[in-house]
Amino acid sequence: MAGPVEAWGTGGQARLPGSKQLALLTALLLHANRVVPVEQLSEALWGDDPPVNAGKALQTYVFRLRRTLAAVEPGADQRLAFTAGYRLRIEPGELDLAVFREQVGHARAAANAGRPQAAAEMFASALELWRGRALIGVSGSYFGAHAARLEEERLAALEERIDADLAAGRDAELVAELQNLADEHPVRERLHGHLMRALYRAGRQAEALRTFHELHDHLADELGIEPGSEITELHQRILRGDPDLAGSRPSVETRPPVEKQAARNDLPGDIGDFTGRDTEMARLLAALPDDGDGSTVVIEAIDGMAGVGKTTLAVHAAHQLTNQYPDAQLFIDLHGHTTEHEAIDPFTALGVLLRALGVSSDQLPHELDQRAALWRAELADRKALVVLDNAASAAQVRPLLPGAASCLALITSRRRLADLDTARTLSLDVLPPQDAIALFSRIAGADRAATEPEAVAEVVELCGFLPLAIRIAAARLHTRPAWTVTYLADRLSSGRGKLAELATGDRSVAAAFTLSYQDLAPDQQRMFRLLGLHPGPSFDAHSAASLAGIGVDQAGSILEGLVDVHLLNQPAPDRYRFHDLLRHHANTTVLAEEHDASRQQALRRLLDFYLHSAVTGDRLLHPQRPPIVLDPPVPGCHLAPMTEGPVALLAWFDVEHHCLLAAQQTALIQGWYAVAWQFAWTLGAYHQRRGHVHDDLAAWQVGLAAAIQLGDPAIRSTAHRFLGWAYARVGRHIEAQEHLQQALALAESTGDQPSQAHCHQALALALGHQGQHQRALEHATHALHLYRALGAAAWEADALNRVGWFVAQLGRYDQARAPLEEAVILHRRHHNRDGEASTLDSLGFVARRSGQHAQAVDYYQQALALRRNLGATYEVANTLDALGHPHAALGQLDEARAAWQEALQLYRAQRRTADADRVQQQLDALNQPAT
Repeated sequence: MAGPVEAWGTGGQARLPGSKQLALLTALLLHANRVVPVEQLSEALWGDDPPVNAGKALQTYVFRLRRTLAAVEPGADQRLAFTAGYRLRIEPGELDLAVFREQVGHARAAANAGRPQAAAEMFASALELWRGRALIGVSGSYFGAHAARLEEERLAALEERIDADLAAGRDAELVAELQNLADEHPVRERLHGHLMRALYRAGRQAEALRTFHELHDHLADELGIEPGSEITELHQRILRGDPDLAGSRPSVETRPPVEKQAARNDLPGDIGDFTGRDTEMARLLAALPDDGDGSTVVIEAIDGMAGVGKTTLAVHAAHQLTNQYPDAQLFIDLHGHTTEHEAIDPFTALGVLLRALGVSSDQLPHELDQRAALWRAELADRKALVVLDNAASAAQVRPLLPGAASCLALITSRRRLADLDTARTLSLDVLPPQDAIALFSRIAGADRAATEPEAVAEVVELCGFLPLAIRIAAARLHTRPAWTVTYLADRLSSGRGKLAELATGDRSVAAAFTLSYQDLAPDQQRMFRLLGLHPGPSFDAHSAASLAGIGVDQAGSILEGLVDVHLLNQPAPDRYRFHDLLRHHANTTVLAEEHDASRQQALRRLLDFYLHSAVTGDRLLHPQRPPIVLDPPVPGCHLAPMTEGPVALLAWFDVEHHCLLAAQQTALIQGWYAVAWQFAWTLGAYHQRRGHVHDDLAAWQVGLAAAIQLGDPAIRSTAHRFLGWAYARVGRHIEAQEHLQQALALAESTGDQPSQAHCHQALALALGHQGQHQRALEHATHALHLYRALGAAAWEADALNRVGWFVAQLGRYDQARAPLEEAVILHRRHHNRDGEASTLDSLGFVARRSGQHAQAVDYYQQALALRRNLGATYEVANTLDALGHPHAALGQLDEARAAWQEALQLYRAQRRTADADRVQQQLDALNQPAT
């Protein structure tokens, strides 16, 4: 790769026909032994204009490349494997670029150990591996960026080789080479510094000064900047005839004594379009002593998920603080999460930092503890700011922390450095919507964004408000004048998918996520990818344990570890969720790395967890309901612990509600029809208590689809019945009648009398919703006779309540009392508190309409107490609404007002707009002054 890209084996040079095969091999070699995401390979092969069938085309090129490699090296095709992307295995010594980097590392170690001659020879040996410019033979912006970085590596090694040669006293023989290099690179300050030093040592002071002025002119003309502080200081020393320059000491690393040295500023440039983060910036600045001189060193550790903007914030904050830390502003990338470099060890990092403070290479200690002590000593009298970027762990940064109270260390990491005891931690979240929109608009162009504000809001939401994703999306729009924001939003929500679209040049959201995934332990990787199968918005340790088929404690530990590296969020204790883009990445990864049978087994364990846990909870909440028969849960499934009592049980259903609905949909998609139907049955009573009428409708639509596939008439009848009742509750009366009549017809065709009774009961309720009380009474009476014939006393009580209610709706209040009072007795005998509360509410209505307002208040209050205890918030609102009327009739206006105000709040929370408007009118009338 250090020149034309070629592949050789025992059979000779591989023949790579066509530019796409060469591009694919080059992209894989650039990330040798690491997984390269599919979207990144697509970027390498086709840039920003991939074909519609890019995935299949890539598979074809991979197949051909495997065949090409196997032709020159038997078995070489096995080196190219798929694991959430493609990975090409390279053995030590096989890749020229890797050999070059290894040799450069040895050379740097020799230089740090004070062996300049050996270092120069090692650098020279490494540079001989280069056969021309990097990546010759491939083109495009993707490879252009990589080629530029590789050329920079080569030039840096060349400069260090010259540095070592100068330290070894080879001044005169370097002049000609340096003059040629200075001509080739007219604005490269370090090369010019080498040339100036070599000329000065050769007695050619005037030429050395002229070299500086030529550099000055080139920088001014080409870049509009002045020469840096180091080479300017070298120029001054040559003017003064500094005798120290005549010695055989390292050239660019030799500095004047600390007290004479200008402040070192290694900070990357500040971000011109930095947006938002006001709260975080205030937090960082508030942590500093007012006078910049506290009793202890200030250490701020900024952590967050990949792409959330940790480095951007740290650099921006550092630029705001340069005046408070005037002696030095240092920056080092520790490469904790990068593809091109291994994480820098503390020993090497200290060498870089100490040299930045003016410590020469021959003065660097050879032991880590000694280097750390020297580092703290060098900072003892300085007000310095140090940015330790991209840290892999607390162990990596501990030796790099200043010891002086006048210093500030800013650390960024994808991992929460909780074991860095001395640090204050700041965990970055994604941007708020308005800041996300502002960032997108600044990059894409304010005018374009202003014309499509709704589309901009959609794009940033599709980006999950993640700064990296927003930057990439906005940059793509900015460079494509033909695109609209709406078109970009369509691409993000369809086609190749979000992650494939969120890549440009060498920047990719998926690649950033892949790095985080690769750093995980194997059990964490497995959990992360399996969670990509989870259909719900959040999960707990029990559901995750079931998904993975492991113990709950082990699952909890793994989930907490994923939170620590920001691959999961934790919205509440023992509750976890993905960022939307990470969910996509986990799903892509599990599809790639887990075979179909493994995925099926994991999903079945998860769905059994939800179904069996929900059935257990439903039985505790409604022991009077006829049970359904389930298959035993599959091995590895861990049921949720259920605490008796309606409050705790309903709280579990509240938290897991959306997961249960999603699990039902998954069961239908997987063809597990019995499970899908059983979810609908199990959720019905909870939906009724909480008033989730639209969710109940959706659940039974799935339930009916599954029941039809099962082919059992009794199950189909039940599904039609509950779906019909669900339609009635949302006011879709035509569909309600159709399904209820189908349910009754199926029950009659099979002679199923209990189902017939249930159907008549449901028809009564549906007709009552339409105000057809006489017809409703007929069906309720029919249901009552059937229940009595069956000896089903619990259901008879329900039917008695319905009969009494509809008789009362027809204005026959005295006639209504007897069935209602009988119903209360039966409900109490069978411990059916739901039925008891409903019947007491009916008796309250009868008493109120009969003018017995005090008795109505008593009935309603009894019903209300039961419904509060049951957590039946939907019916609580109805009872409060009814209770206000007899209070008002009795002149108990404060009590009426309190009942209606609470009912109003519940109606609004339940989005029952018409009911809320009606109660508001009642309150308005109540509050009007008497005339």
